[in-house]
Amino acid sequence: MSRPIPIEMMVQEFKKNHTNSHLFKIDNFSLLTKYEIDCVESSVFDLCGRKWKIIVNCEEEEEHVSIFLQNQDPVDVELEYQVYVVSQLKAIWYPKVDVKWDFSASSKPIAKGITNLMSLDDLKSKGFLIEDCCMFGASLPDQITERPGTAECFSLLEKPLKNKVTWMMTKFSSFDPEKAHLSNEFIVGNRKWRIEVHPRGYEDVKGESFSVYLVGEGFINNAPKTKTFAKSKLRVLDQVNRNHVEATDSYWFDEEYDDTNGFMEFMPLSKLGEPYLVKDKLYVGVEFEVISVAKYV
Repeated sequence: MSRPIPIEMMVQEFKKNHTNSHLFKIDNFSLLTKYEIDCVESSVFDLCGRKWKIIVNCEEEEEHVSIFLQNQDPVDVELEYQVYVVSQLKAIWYPKVDVKWDFSASSKPIAKGITNLMSLDDLKSKGFLIEDCCMFGASLPDQITERPGTAECFSLLEKPLKNKVTWMMTKFSSFDPEKAHLSNEFIVGNRKWRIEVHPRGYEDVKGESFSVYLVGEGFINNAPKTKTFAKSKLRVLDQVNRNHVEATDSYWFDEEYDDTNGFMEFMPLSKLGEPYLVKDKLYVGVEFEVISVAKYV
């Protein structure tokens, strides 16, 4: 099954023809299942002077996708809204363009939309999922504006560029054992990161374990500020036998500064000597297996 026009042209046509709309394109859609991701959120976007998010749920066990529109600031009037999945074979979406719902006034964020919008099999067989790409959208059809629609693309990248970073901590004995210490900033995907260590442990394991965390910071190149998914491996290097201490996990990092993801009990302090700490040098590293990126399109 192939598209009648390139996907890039399709996105631009959608933006031109649908004001008060936001398109949420998801590439490498099959990787959501591989990495057991059942919910993806767009960045915060503007429709008619209000802030919103699109939320797509894709649970393999349910075998359906669901879509919701969530307000990010108070809604003081009732609005008509639409959420949908966009065909890549012809200029239609599902549900049909004349299907609308009411978004009630709310002072707090609420998510409204369609549970079990379409089965995963129908997405593929009916032209909504082509070449591992699927497009979802939201509109406020009763609002008037001359601004074109907006669009963004969310994608998972396996083994991204520069996915391995190692921090050489020289004169390790000079690091204050009671404080947290941060590596230099590095970039993977379209986000800035640091490694954080607590030489004598953090909170409940203070005095017992060496604690290591991965810190998500700001974004580069005006990328959309979204929650970032990362599956990564943190490690302390064995400098003699290469029998490194490693721990792997998956996290969603908040769109703002997030230093909560890592391992409080990474390794016992009793092990923090040779072959890991040699000549007062310790090497702490991270390797990204997969990371999410977002961009405006």
